[in-house]
Amino acid sequence: MSEPATAAARTAFALFAGSAYDPTAAGGVVAWQRPNGSALLLRGGSASGLPGSHPALGGARIAWREGDAVTIADAATLRRLDRRSASGAGSLALSDGTLAWRTRDGEGTDRLWAATGDEPRLILESRAPTEIGRPALAGNLLLCHTAGPLGSQVIGIDLATGAQVALRAQPGAQITNPATDGSRLLYVHATGQVQQLRLGPLAPADPASDRVLLVHPSSGQRDREHEHGRHRHRQGYRGRRPPLPPRAARGVVATLWTTALSADTAFVTRLRAVKGQPRTADILSVPAPP
Repeated sequence: MSEPATAAARTAFALFAGSAYDPTAAGGVVAWQRPNGSALLLRGGSASGLPGSHPALGGARIAWREGDAVTIADAATLRRLDRRSASGAGSLALSDGTLAWRTRDGEGTDRLWAATGDEPRLILESRAPTEIGRPALAGNLLLCHTAGPLGSQVIGIDLATGAQVALRAQPGAQITNPATDGSRLLYVHATGQVQQLRLGPLAPADPASDRVLLVHPSSGQRDREHEHGRHRHRQGYRGRRPPLPPRAARGVVATLWTTALSADTAFVTRLRAVKGQPRTADILSVPAPP
């Protein structure tokens, strides 16, 4: 495939679900939250409502919030397996053996909790202005991003030992919102020029070595890189000039946010603010073959 064709492919996506955010995927099933407070589950091409909100899929299980409690059920039948008190729980993460959730108190302190059938344990705490992102689980490895004035990174925490490792970090870039299928790591990589959905191994690595699945305009508005009535210079390039990152439409601010990963598809929430219109959220999908 030629470079222009490759660049065009990386800007292509499908609208998976409108009025939707926070996708989650496992075992060929996808679920997501809607702004009206309901949650939907897609299985075999058919969507149905869930009895709670903010779902999380992991292994053969699904979890959702019901008030200050979290219900864990069989993902195939929705038969309830467990119900746990989780006051203040926001985002959830689930595996076959672990439930994790994030809380945020009135002072802006974020906390990550995890439970494996016993009392929940505090895994990570961060005071404002540094935030902890939506968690994800791969067995006993808990993933999240931390972001604050000093930058951002995706970290992995071994729940058995408490050891932490930086999986992705890069000066000058925001690296956020990890998701995994157990062997691969999906995340959002954003700079002042462009936002990208990247995919790589679930191990510490240089972000530059990961595959770019989607290129989206930056949430900021870059200029045209030439004055009115002029054009970009051509000197200094061998062959075709490298393409510029895409520009956002005037009056539109779009942000790539939470992610999910299935065996062959990557999902990402797109938050959109259009001048003079209410803010919206939808979920985009792009192919993510092994």
